[in-house]
Amino acid sequence: MAVAEGMVRQALVVRGGALGRDTGLGAAHAGVVRLLASGEIEGWTLAGEVEHREGGFAPWRLMRRWWRHPKRVRRALRSRAKDDASTVMLVSDQEHAHLVPKRRIRGLRTAVVVHDLFALAPRTIELSDGVMKEFDERIGPVRWLDLRRLRRGLRRADLLICVSEATRQRCAEVFPKVDTVHVPSGVNLSRYAPNEPDVHGPPGGCALLVVGNDHARKRMDFLARVLTACPEEVRADLHLIRVGGGQTDAGRRALRTAMEWADVRLTLRDRIEEEELQALRLRCEALLFPSVAEGYGYPPVEAMAAGLPVLASDMPNHGSMVHPSCLLPVDDVDAWVDRICDLHATWTLRTEAGTHWEPRVPDEALMAHAALYSTEAQAVELKRALDGLLQGEPGR
Repeated sequence: MAVAEGMVRQALVVRGGALGRDTGLGAAHAGVVRLLASGEIEGWTLAGEVEHREGGFAPWRLMRRWWRHPKRVRRALRSRAKDDASTVMLVSDQEHAHLVPKRRIRGLRTAVVVHDLFALAPRTIELSDGVMKEFDERIGPVRWLDLRRLRRGLRRADLLICVSEATRQRCAEVFPKVDTVHVPSGVNLSRYAPNEPDVHGPPGGCALLVVGNDHARKRMDFLARVLTACPEEVRADLHLIRVGGGQTDAGRRALRTAMEWADVRLTLRDRIEEEELQALRLRCEALLFPSVAEGYGYPPVEAMAAGLPVLASDMPNHGSMVHPSCLLPVDDVDAWVDRICDLHATWTLRTEAGTHWEPRVPDEALMAHAALYSTEAQAVELKRALDGLLQGEPGR
């Protein structure tokens, strides 16, 4: 579909439930909306958002998700199509791909942002201690029908915009007839820059940060094995600080028991305000990220943007975004122990074994690497993808 040179192009961003910015998908949606609304994507603007509030009784939620909201989206699309032939419908994540119209609307192009296919096309991952599933949740009959609708919606889309190259390759395998393109999600570097004085003081001990939920793929059990295997004199100084939603009572008990046995100090927190999390990024010695599967991996990118060292598993998706010096073999306990011992040795020298608080100097090499995943870089790649979609060359 040819578009006149200089014409302002518009994207109508749609999703189902309005997830908050404290969730990964909610933050990604808000980031795309902001880029379009602010004009940071050259030649593009925001035509509007179509979403709905979350909540309500289960039967009402299902009716809204499968029938009422899709109908509302179709009305908005037909209205836009009459007014402007250069509008793209952009579904902000794969969990709402069912919103792609079943019947093509003349002149309209559709794209879906895909963060992962864990629920839609799960794979198994072979590790030294066994096989792990990317997705280990039970699927009931309603969810099974819902996933079928999502897969059909993805097949109807004109373009799948994937937040990592590994996800793009996976989408090309599962949906070979749909064009795919890699557009990394961006982070606002200024939010994480360590330019504020640390007025919070030491966190107590050699602090190691963990951000995330209790999904098996996050591998809290592996992390417990690593910390337990550290030398006794190292464990005595370690302080594991874990934050994030999605922590289960069973997961908390297991980690607490393991750390008590290893004599490692443990602090467990649910979701916290961004200001407090940023303070932890400045005060801790490293972010530990042993996950085997991620859609994108915000915590490592945000940590690098703050100059915080990262120890991450060398797996696709998040592994491709982390600085090579931060990657460790996914299931090599000894390699992880060695790196934690190195962190402890550095902390010991800097703080005189914890008797004198001296803030850690942010790692500028990691901050420079994180710039590859800035919102500015995302805007450039998203413009290329959307321009190509309208011009019939979405994968260029």
